[in-house]
Amino acid sequence: MSNFFNNGQRIPNIFERARAYDNWNEGNFQPQEDGYENTYNTLSNDEKSFVFKHPTLAYKFNNNANKAKKAVEHFPNKEDGYGDAVRHCYWCALNQVSAGYKSTLAKEFGDAHENKPTNKPNAKKMDLHNNSIGYSLGNEAIKNNWNEEELLNNVINAANNGKLYMLK
Repeated sequence: MSNFFNNGQRIPNIFERARAYDNWNEGNFQPQEDGYENTYNTLSNDEKSFVFKHPTLAYKFNNNANKAKKAVEHFPNKEDGYGDAVRHCYWCALNQVSAGYKSTLAKEFGDAHENKPTNKPNAKKMDLHNNSIGYSLGNEAIKNNWNEEELLNNVINAANNGKLYMLK
């Protein structure tokens, strides 16, 4: 199996092993204790399929999720409110930057993430809308060469200007 590298660092083994689709499909997928097994086990089947096809990008998307969570850790209403809206939008904007200008891969993963059967319809609608604003802002970030702080500020501006949906 080939090795994957990201900025000179080896991608964790979980994503390398995820490419063994036949083993997973037969229920034999046993991730090693490398810190990603808990994340992997929470993924929907569509998300796991994306990981198999795009392991390096999935690794970046996971790192982006952690950046987005950290960015909103002191924001109010982290469930279906302001903090949740900003987190989703920022995460998808970062994913779009990672995937590349006008790439559809960030949206493919975002849609897979929202298609979990446990996702409530109103929350799913909110998240999909906020994700779509994130993809647009990610493309703007690429076009305008924004750094992550500028991107986050534009996401917050979108929230403050009523462009993001919130249930609370």
